[in-house]
Amino acid sequence: MSEQKIDAQGVNVIQDQSLVSSVITDFGNLIKGNTLGIIQPHNIEEISSAIEFAKQQNSRLKARGKGYTQSGQSVAQDAFTLDLTRLNHISKVDTVTQAIATEAGATWQDIVTTTMKFGMLPCVLPLNLEQTVGGLLSTGGIGSTSKTYGPVVANVIDLHIITGNGEHIQCSRTQAPELYHAVLGGLGGCGIIASATLALRKTKKYIRTFHLLYDSLKAWMDDHVLLSRNHQIEHLEGFCWTSAKGIRQTTNGKSFFAHWLYGLQVGIEYDEAAPSVSDVLQNLNYWQLFHTEDEETVSHVFRYQPRFEVMRASGGWNQAHPWIECFISAEALTEILPEILDMLPLSLGDGHRAIMVASDNLPSLFMMPPAKNILCFAILPMAVPVGDTKTFDVLAKVSQILLSAGGKRYLSGWLGKSDFDWQQHYGTSYETWETMKQRYDPSHILG
Repeated sequence: MSEQKIDAQGVNVIQDQSLVSSVITDFGNLIKGNTLGIIQPHNIEEISSAIEFAKQQNSRLKARGKGYTQSGQSVAQDAFTLDLTRLNHISKVDTVTQAIATEAGATWQDIVTTTMKFGMLPCVLPLNLEQTVGGLLSTGGIGSTSKTYGPVVANVIDLHIITGNGEHIQCSRTQAPELYHAVLGGLGGCGIIASATLALRKTKKYIRTFHLLYDSLKAWMDDHVLLSRNHQIEHLEGFCWTSAKGIRQTTNGKSFFAHWLYGLQVGIEYDEAAPSVSDVLQNLNYWQLFHTEDEETVSHVFRYQPRFEVMRASGGWNQAHPWIECFISAEALTEILPEILDMLPLSLGDGHRAIMVASDNLPSLFMMPPAKNILCFAILPMAVPVGDTKTFDVLAKVSQILLSAGGKRYLSGWLGKSDFDWQQHYGTSYETWETMKQRYDPSHILG
């Protein structure tokens, strides 16, 4: 590995080609970047030095964790890559305040390993625990407990930010709140998240998950909303599954079609006596209870890791991942979901997800529709060939249908083939978003 020391402050810029090639794209595998080199700070002071170095070079920095974005949000374009994975120290769990302080480069897997020793977990965990804390806080974070706690960014106690001005600022809902609200879900545009204090919740040893199947979209959505208000339930996830496939004649020739069913996974944590069906599933209209699973809570946390292992083993990891995640009201999704499912190529697989997300206590620049019952609807294909233009055209249309129905895109995903409409996304908050950028990064050092 070669390192070139460029300035008097001792900033090391790594230009080894094997390392540089690892950061020229992201998990989406759709956007290719052109990094001027990699800077790997080991402490907060070195982040400040990197910002000053970028100013001296009249260049920019692109902050990056593990690079799990899908539209180039963590890919440098004629800029230096600021790799934050070396800032991975985790402080001891505070069992009194139920919180944990961590540097931005620690992964959620690291956090879980630490907190579970104390019988606690972050209030919300992402499905992919390989992501870094800072990377996820820059986009949002959705998990099976979001029906109670909202996105991950709604459960951040405080942050240590290095702004594009090079200022060190501690911020929270009451201390420098405008910066706090601008960086959570802000894609690193106003400041670099150096560390964060996360709220924790107490867990129980086991979890029982009821797997429910629905043949009615309306019944599925009604029960989804009903269960989201049930405080006895910790975990809730919805799915769309194909039950039968066929070929039909259309105006454009023959094409595949599918009949869709809908599922809910309802999870309740317990220590001794497991909950029964009558305890939890009263007044619901599901078609079948087709499986009941008991496992340790720590095992449940890692339930999606096998999916990522399959993607790596099958070669899907190296293909494109144009993931679409969108916040939308339950009413609107019920109206447009049949059209969307009918459009989606069956090559994308099934298992499209819908997770209820509490919308109170949000950072003010984290955009969601102004509705009561909000879901995050997600299309997460394991792999799409880059040259499959038909699939990309369909996904672009799906995104527009969601936005036209009042949805707000989750910003880590694939944001389309053309420039994303930031004014539409932020709406009446657009001027506030621009003002924050101008205040904390006037020289546009941060990409």
